[in-house]
Amino acid sequence: LALLRPGPYICGEWEFGGIPGWMLHDHPMFFRSSFGPYQERAEIILHEVISRVKHLQFYTESGSKGGPLIMTQIENEYGNYGYGDHPRDKEHLKFLKSVLRQEGIETLLFTSDTPTLTGDWGNIDYELMTANFKWKSEQELQRIKELRPNAPILVSEFWPGWFDHWFEPNHNILSEEDFRVILGNIFNVNASVNFYMFHGGTNFAFMNGANILGYSGAELSPSYVPDVTSYDYDAPLTESGQYTAKYNATAEMIAAYDPLYDLLSHPPMPAIAPASTYSDVSFTEFIPYWDIIEKIPEQFREVLAKPTPMEKLEINNGNGQSYGYIVYRKTLPLLPGMVLKIRGHPRDLVQVMVNGVEVNPPVLSVGDLLRNFGSWAVRDAEFELLSHLEGCEAGCTLDLMVENLGRANFGSPHNFDQKKGLWEGDVLLDDQPLDDWEHIAVEMKPEWLATLDNWQPYSLEDNLHYGPRLLKGSLTVEGPVPENGLLPDTFFDYDCDEGCMDWKHGAVFVNGFNIGRYHQAGPQKSLYIPGPLLHEGENEIIVFENYLGSDVMKFTNIPNYGRPVKHV
Repeated sequence: LALLRPGPYICGEWEFGGIPGWMLHDHPMFFRSSFGPYQERAEIILHEVISRVKHLQFYTESGSKGGPLIMTQIENEYGNYGYGDHPRDKEHLKFLKSVLRQEGIETLLFTSDTPTLTGDWGNIDYELMTANFKWKSEQELQRIKELRPNAPILVSEFWPGWFDHWFEPNHNILSEEDFRVILGNIFNVNASVNFYMFHGGTNFAFMNGANILGYSGAELSPSYVPDVTSYDYDAPLTESGQYTAKYNATAEMIAAYDPLYDLLSHPPMPAIAPASTYSDVSFTEFIPYWDIIEKIPEQFREVLAKPTPMEKLEINNGNGQSYGYIVYRKTLPLLPGMVLKIRGHPRDLVQVMVNGVEVNPPVLSVGDLLRNFGSWAVRDAEFELLSHLEGCEAGCTLDLMVENLGRANFGSPHNFDQKKGLWEGDVLLDDQPLDDWEHIAVEMKPEWLATLDNWQPYSLEDNLHYGPRLLKGSLTVEGPVPENGLLPDTFFDYDCDEGCMDWKHGAVFVNGFNIGRYHQAGPQKSLYIPGPLLHEGENEIIVFENYLGSDVMKFTNIPNYGRPVKHV
């Protein structure tokens, strides 16, 4: 059975909380509110989603029944969407409820919040109010009973672990002991429970979310923190579907608490194939940064007077750019000692290139994040141009490549105006604003990668300078293939002793599928590669590396999520 969360906002540590990036194209846009243009788009999204799933409902008055959908959630944690105890925009929730019913949702409706934090601020019309929590389980259960004394208790999100952000020192976990205590508290009050997450997952491609450090509008440096690629979550089933001690504890406790357990049949646990360690991949071809940009078609280039966020471009049928990288390009005279300045915060990570050569230092550690030019954490950052300026008196090409590291999926209302690129202020050279920038959208879509035909022979020793590049190699998988036709999972290891540390930051494509980002800042130090992405024979591996990269990729059968520490 399934609980449906159609959104448009669902949080989930997913990019923009599930809201599509194209909704940032028009300004102003007041998200998750009764603002007419937002509700128009929300209705379109809900129509499309519900049209695809409404036939899966468990019961409808028309007689259709037997599908897995038994409940549908109205928005998500709406009690948190506001400031302090100021009233929430419940008219928007009523609008979403009306759209759900209008589009054919007949299941039980519910809302979901943390009771001790926001009470019933995110609930409307006395629809079923459910609870989200991990710690303070007894207080949360008591509070929801006080708020709804005559209603059944459902914990719609029991958090059995937690997620991680890049640049954090540790991998967040919940111990089995604490897990058992919390689940026992839920069962002791005869509550129903939905695990979030029961099965860990992966933020493939550029779909990881982010968070804002702070609470109720007050923010802490560096404020914005992007989520890592893995969504293992320390869940009962791992990112790759392996059983854990928490899985066994869950089965044991359900058997002890469920009075119907002995009346039901219990099929054996499916066998899960272990991950494998494949042979190394040697990278023999590459495309340097300048040649990558030369391959961007004209329809993905615009000249605009001021630096403009990617979402405001007129590409993709007027919907703008949602993911990837954007390059701001200008040809002009450059002299040693000139000072480049970006007003406001870049969104998110900036690399400065002169004639295709990177000149600013990388952002690889927390220290870099808090002080280096190009980091989103540094406001009104300045950088003195000193190197690679030979012959630039008459003019050189200045590129500012900005990476969108993922939009926040949770925060206060003002946090949802999160356009990516350079847009908070001017870019200045020696205090003079620079206008008329060429904007180049580098979406890094797999279908575009497949068209590239300008690969060159690659030697690591000849390319030790920092700067973006594409690297290509082949993973050879020898038979025989298992009877089910599926090859074992594996993990890209970028924390081993032999060359792995040269993989600084980037994204990996396996047979055209973007398996996500990696970063030496950690805590995650491996990338999950599902076996179904692989096939017998030669498998193409392409890496977009922001800084350096290696000539070899190694694999491991043991994921490395960082040093485990209990999340509080």
